[in-house]
Amino acid sequence: MKASWMSRTLLLAVVIGLFVGATSSAQEPQAPASEADLKAELAEVKAELKAVRSDLQRILKELAAIKAASKQPAKRNPRKPDTTVYKIDIGDAPFRGPKDAAVTIVEYVDFHCPFCTREAPVIKKVLDAYPNDVRWVFKHFPLAMHKNAKPVHAASALAYKQKGNDGFWKMHDLIVAAPKATSTEQLRAHAESLGMDLAEFDTVMGDPTKIDALIKADMTAAPKYGVRGTPSVFINGLRLSPRGFDNYKARIDDILKQKKG
Repeated sequence: MKASWMSRTLLLAVVIGLFVGATSSAQEPQAPASEADLKAELAEVKAELKAVRSDLQRILKELAAIKAASKQPAKRNPRKPDTTVYKIDIGDAPFRGPKDAAVTIVEYVDFHCPFCTREAPVIKKVLDAYPNDVRWVFKHFPLAMHKNAKPVHAASALAYKQKGNDGFWKMHDLIVAAPKATSTEQLRAHAESLGMDLAEFDTVMGDPTKIDALIKADMTAAPKYGVRGTPSVFINGLRLSPRGFDNYKARIDDILKQKKG
């Protein structure tokens, strides 16, 4: 519809231009044009109009091609799967499951990442399916795009410092249950419900340096294992991608089969 309108507009402009030119010439005294001259002028006008049509069609085709190209998603080179088996330093990170489990899941988490929120119950389901064979290790990795995530991680790290492994997971579960309810006041309420030292809590939450110190070790080590986003999940050092319960199960079953074999 737009192309047809543009064509008519350009053609009309050409005709008007020719008419104005002819009118202007007509104001000057000239000898009457012969029939042959008129036919020649008419042929010239037709040729010019044909050329205009040709140029217009070419321009419209180029515009259509540009429009079509702009709608196509940019081609991305698929990222090669990371097949490196990393020796991840577990250290004294909080964990769930048997400490001597045959299978260790290490997850780098951002509490404000919605994908991490959805991943937690999946891993919990895995632990329930393999209560004697799998442990889940938590690592802090708040992303720069989530400006308020660091204090949330600091609150959970402080719960671990004050109340041990159980205290950490209680704070973890409170945060994951309501990931948007993580203001300092709401985190303080969680801390109070866990019987934490609120004076230390207030001191840490009011000092960005102390907040960073609580999660620095995990943040510093993460790039060594190719961690750039969250959740980043490793099973016995090998990244799991794609994730999902069935993919966890397949990897775990394979590991346990090899160990028994």
